[in-house]
Amino acid sequence: HLLCLFGQRAFGSNKSYMHLMPLAPALTQSTPQRTAVIGGGIAGLACARRLQQLGHEAVCFDTGKHAPGGRCSSRTWPGGATVDHAAQYATARSASFSALMKELETEGLVKQWPARVVALEGGAAAVPVEGDAVRYVGADGMGGIAAALARGLDVRQDVWVPPNGGITYESDGMWRLRLPSGAGDDCRFDAVVIAHNGKCAERLTSSVPARDVHSLLRTRFAASLPGGGREGGGVFTLNSVYSLAFEAPAGVMPSDFDAAEVRGGPLRWLANNAAKYAPADGGGEVWTAMSTGAFGKAHKVPQEQLAGTEAEAEVTAKLLRAVEAAVGLEPEALKPLRTRLQLWGAALPLCRWDDPYVWDAEHRIGIAGDWCAASAEHAATVEGAFLSGEALANHLAATPAQPAGLSLGADGGRFVPIEGAFGGAPGQPSWVQPAEAGGGRGGGRGGGGRGGGGGE
Repeated sequence: HLLCLFGQRAFGSNKSYMHLMPLAPALTQSTPQRTAVIGGGIAGLACARRLQQLGHEAVCFDTGKHAPGGRCSSRTWPGGATVDHAAQYATARSASFSALMKELETEGLVKQWPARVVALEGGAAAVPVEGDAVRYVGADGMGGIAAALARGLDVRQDVWVPPNGGITYESDGMWRLRLPSGAGDDCRFDAVVIAHNGKCAERLTSSVPARDVHSLLRTRFAASLPGGGREGGGVFTLNSVYSLAFEAPAGVMPSDFDAAEVRGGPLRWLANNAAKYAPADGGGEVWTAMSTGAFGKAHKVPQEQLAGTEAEAEVTAKLLRAVEAAVGLEPEALKPLRTRLQLWGAALPLCRWDDPYVWDAEHRIGIAGDWCAASAEHAATVEGAFLSGEALANHLAATPAQPAGLSLGADGGRFVPIEGAFGGAPGQPSWVQPAEAGGGRGGGRGGGGRGGGGGE
């Protein structure tokens, strides 16, 4: 199910989507608040969408140049083919997300993908992977799911909230965002939601008074978790994964499966985008190959320094050779018409915080994401990201004075390993050392207490 977390449709920079879709009537309301949602992935969009449904104002800031969605994104290949280069599909097990998928399916915005999924190992015969989960994809790429959630919302596209000093907690209890020119002057908010992760989220909260929120956003990058959990040493951990899209001439790749879980070697996943969407002009098939976290770590380079480099050529060649080995082709048999390599530096969480969201009631700042999940089945999935954002919005609207998910220390929450996270070895659940009272620039601590409010 981790592949559920692994599209670009041209909305344009700094555009609002307020006019596109009337939202459902509010189910409950508290005093309306103005909330800044930093991060336009599925969690951020779900949070902003639900807040607006409940009568609150939400502004979502997203760094994507063309459209929101984060890892739930897709791109158009030369020749017109749609390519999912990150999240491969979504599953729906909860009532809330199932209802959304059915609604979007009725509108023709998503569709079921009856994929023939197999397991591949060392060129041996493909073994069918059994399972009854319904897989959903966007009608024209996984980015369509994000685009559907963004309808009717105020999304500020291609806006980077600076990691250093980008958010400030002011003396009157309001939050101020330092925005780039052209992103709007309305920069004061009652509340802030952090709906992205990695080092940027860690740095963004490094100087705010909500010290325990910052403690949970501290990030480690690794291919696996340590074997034993150190007391008080729990830390959010992400891996890095390469995604290679390549166009193979028709008839070169196998036709007896649509997608494969690859076991052994540098590959973890292989999928034929032509099994989901219309093929490229000219009859070629565009496949997506995704590496293991170990391969991503071993060959990691700054993403902005990848294009046109020797590293790009080396990684591309290694992954193509791995594809050949996995499907039983001779070395160098794959002569792709085109390739496109991308490094997801902050790819998949290897552990989950065992609450669906975090809310610091004292400072009115929260966290949502696919790594916030009380249930193992929702961790690191598109559905889990949606549920986290929606649940935080419900809590913020209904019980904003009640903290949630922010109990640290030996008797508090845990970072729990996510098994099978692209080859990540399971570790041990680990609690998080609370921030020192008054420590850090700005001082103070967020409220305690686990759970509370919300829904799924």
